[in-house]
Amino acid sequence: MRKQLLLIILAFVFYQPMHAQQHHTRPKIGLTLSGGGAKGLAHIGILEAIDSAGLKIDYITGTSMGSIVGAMYAIGYRGDSIEQIARQMDWANLFSSQPLKTEISIEEKSEFGKYLIELPFEYGRPKLASGVIVGQQLWLELARLAYPVKDQKDFSKFSIPFKCVATDIATGNAVVLDSGELVTSIRASMAIPSVFTAVRIGNKKLVDGGVVRNFPTKTVKDMGADIIIGSNVSNGLRPENELVTPIDIIYQLGFYKDADDFTEARKLTNIYIHMPLKAYSAASFGSVEEIIEAGKEEGRQMYPVFKHLADSLKALDPTYQFVENRLPWAADLEITSIRITGLRHSNEKFFRSRLGLKEGGCYTPDQLRLAVQNVYSTRFYKQITYNLVHDGAGQNRMDITVDENPLTYVKFAFNYNTFTDFAAIVNITQRNFIVPNSRAYVTLAISENPRLTAEYFKYLGRKRNLGIALGIHYEDNPLTIYNDFRSQQEYKYMYGAADGHFQFMPSRNLSFSLGTRYEYVRAKPKISQHLELNGHVTQLNSYLQMNYNTTNRVMFPTKGMSFTVEAGQIFDQRADLTIRSGGTVISSDSVGLNYENYQRLLSRFTYYLPLNRKLTTIWNAGIGMNFNYSESIINNYWLGGITQNTRTQLPLVGYVDGEVISSSAATTQLALQYEVVNNLFLTPRVGVAVYDFTTNNQNTNYKFLSGYGMSVGYSSRFGPLEATLMYGDKSGIFKGYINIGFQF
Repeated sequence: MRKQLLLIILAFVFYQPMHAQQHHTRPKIGLTLSGGGAKGLAHIGILEAIDSAGLKIDYITGTSMGSIVGAMYAIGYRGDSIEQIARQMDWANLFSSQPLKTEISIEEKSEFGKYLIELPFEYGRPKLASGVIVGQQLWLELARLAYPVKDQKDFSKFSIPFKCVATDIATGNAVVLDSGELVTSIRASMAIPSVFTAVRIGNKKLVDGGVVRNFPTKTVKDMGADIIIGSNVSNGLRPENELVTPIDIIYQLGFYKDADDFTEARKLTNIYIHMPLKAYSAASFGSVEEIIEAGKEEGRQMYPVFKHLADSLKALDPTYQFVENRLPWAADLEITSIRITGLRHSNEKFFRSRLGLKEGGCYTPDQLRLAVQNVYSTRFYKQITYNLVHDGAGQNRMDITVDENPLTYVKFAFNYNTFTDFAAIVNITQRNFIVPNSRAYVTLAISENPRLTAEYFKYLGRKRNLGIALGIHYEDNPLTIYNDFRSQQEYKYMYGAADGHFQFMPSRNLSFSLGTRYEYVRAKPKISQHLELNGHVTQLNSYLQMNYNTTNRVMFPTKGMSFTVEAGQIFDQRADLTIRSGGTVISSDSVGLNYENYQRLLSRFTYYLPLNRKLTTIWNAGIGMNFNYSESIINNYWLGGITQNTRTQLPLVGYVDGEVISSSAATTQLALQYEVVNNLFLTPRVGVAVYDFTTNNQNTNYKFLSGYGMSVGYSSRFGPLEATLMYGDKSGIFKGYINIGFQF
């Protein structure tokens, strides 16, 4: 193959001196990069080989992922710079239907990403999008990278003239994009039908160009290329034995037209490169490093060909010059004005307040991204894009286009937990309920141990970073009382609360709350010969709370931290409890119980530290303390369990939920989360706890626990699937613990 390519080049070189003398020009080199999803990142290795050979490219065309890589090279990024960018990008997030958890505002995090199905409704009717993935995060990242050419709307004026290809969804014809907004054009070129939402440009609605022209050599030929280098990562139509599922067949049907186009496109190439990427698919974003390395290896094989061609062109044209650094310098810009279109449900004042950009202010591309992200994080919006329109030297008008989310969502999930049993979970979320700039939701867990939570939240303040929230919460839990780590008494434990608080959100990841909660706690025993409590306590709890969360995803996070602390004053307690011992009613005084005012502190902390791409260290800690307190199990802290199921629980490996109950407890756990293969995790854990270390502010002899466990988990579209085998040194018993699906 290499010999054939060299013969082609040599024949061309011997022919060109006469041709060049007649036309006083050298032959122009065109580069075409095919689509192929994740496999398209292999093109980077070809670009690096071209740079190393000093070969000047005169025209570039690309489709889908080839349009992303090709556009970056065309505007001036070197091949090695594109490689560095590609390795640092979180491709799984960019090509996901959900943003990272860090990109969601703190008031939305508790309900984010917890549901298997989310059905949007508009005016009482289901509203489905043209694709699953909108691509907000990808758009923002591409806008940041394309910032150096923000004022250039003619792609032929880039460092290397560039065109990309999309498909007109109405006619099925190829559409060549060579002007306008670069990011919008790239996004249209890679809008895989039914996967990404279609993109409107002018009066056309566009999808992935790979449907009709995945290998646009004809386009680069029309631009004026004399020699065409074509890099192809697509394997074409799949053979019959690989068409197994209906989805396989439907996907194949969409690319017959491109298969015909490829036959002619292949003939136009002078140097054809086909990547050996059979082991990967368009969705193999978990194998980015391997794909890039495969492309670099192919680039090393092609280097002699590119070098020989570059040397031959230099011999033909003494003025031939390869420019190594082509990326234009771009200063911070001044925003002269901001125009917003597409708002229907949310008002412009709310949008501008969250955006935080001022007309007349100077901003960097990162600041523009953060501003847009701050609006998007409220989840009122499906997509927010912007165009920067040149408005004088160093000045731009910012035209923002908004696509809002439907106001109503109905969501479903299911969960099985060793402690709470099976639950079907239903959620209804309504935005702009009663008044604008608000969000209300109700979530119900239908189960033998039912649960309910609801909240109404209204944004306030000049920057819309203040809010007032009203909510209710109810949970019905089984509770087993243990004596010397052996089951002694079973209860039904019910907790209900009505809450009102003010919330301040200085950033997307941090909030402070000040509020008061009316709490109802009920303990109902089953028949027992032991000491038992039957009845309820009502109380008021005025509290100050802080929440901080930078974890990167809902299931099996790999980096970030979550920290919550609440300090409260419990007052106006009213107890209606009957205490029996051996079936005889006794007074609360006889067992040392009283219901006076007391103070409480509850804090939980989790830190995820990635050691490498596969291994993450997880550190958990928690503390719960009651001061000036002398009560029963009603307001104590529960130790045990792998997942947090109750309001006062401090999870501890080795013990079941509530196996130890105390008025004061502190835990710490260490785990190593190892991703064996994509989405399959193995997690050894070790945990220790101390408890009973304060009573009425007097030091007592604390008690100590330790436990160990091994968890196997899988990140699935149904939610996390996790099974744990664990051992507690005090109980001396091996136990199993299972959690399937999203937690309530």
